Amino acid sequence: MHDGSLETLEDVIEHYAQGGQGHPNTDPTIHPLELTTQEKADLVAFLHALTDETFLEDPRFQPAH
Repeated sequence: MHDGSLETLEDVIEHYAQGGQGHPNTDPTIHPLELTTQEKADLVAFLHALTDETFLEDPRFQPAH
């Protein structure tokens, strides 16, 4: 997650699938997503497909040392 509290993409999806509970500032209108195991796996696959490995590995776009 954006704050580093969840280690994997699967953990983030599970967190939001459960309604993002556990934070005092969670909007009360947020509800569990009720995703199936297959839907969660499909979402992970889709999000991984959005990652541009060529861009990530291109030295022109690496942080300066």
